[in-house]
Amino acid sequence: MAMLEALRLEMSLWEILTRGTLVYIAIALMIRLVPKRQTGSLSPNDIIALVIVGDLAGYAIVGESSSVPDVLLMILVVMLWSYLINVLEYYFPRLRGIDQHSPTLLIYNGELLKSNLKKEKLTEEELSASLRKQGTADISHVKQAILEVDGQLSVVKKD
Repeated sequence: MAMLEALRLEMSLWEILTRGTLVYIAIALMIRLVPKRQTGSLSPNDIIALVIVGDLAGYAIVGESSSVPDVLLMILVVMLWSYLINVLEYYFPRLRGIDQHSPTLLIYNGELLKSNLKKEKLTEEELSASLRKQGTADISHVKQAILEVDGQLSVVKKD
C-alpha cells in the first residue's frame, strides 16, 4: 500500500506535460542566443536535454521533488521533445536553421571579416590561437576560416 502511495502523481499529467514543454522551449530559445563557440560540440538539443534531465534527476535523488513519478514523467517529456526535434530536423532540414547555428565565415582570402568576429563574440587573439593550433600563423595564408556549428574552427589554406 505504501508502495502505491509513493507512485501517485502529485501534479496532473497535463501540468507535467505543460511544464516540461514550456521549460524545454524557454531553454531552447536561451541557448539559441549563446554564441556557438560556447556550446562546443554539443547541439542545442543535447545541451537542453542534459541540463534539464540532470537537474530533475538531481531533485529526485536528493528527495526535494514532489514525487518520483512526477520527475520521471518530466524527464520523459524532455527526452521525447529532444528526440522529436531531432527527427523533425532530419525530415525537414529547414528547421535546423531555427534550432541550430549556421557556419560563420571569419576569414576570406586572407582578409579578416571583423563584423563576423563581432557577431560571434570572438576576439582576433582567440582566432589567432585557433589558427596556430591548426598550423597556420599568418592570416594571409588562409583561404577560408569557418566557425562551424559545433564551435570548431575549419581552416582552408591557400594553395
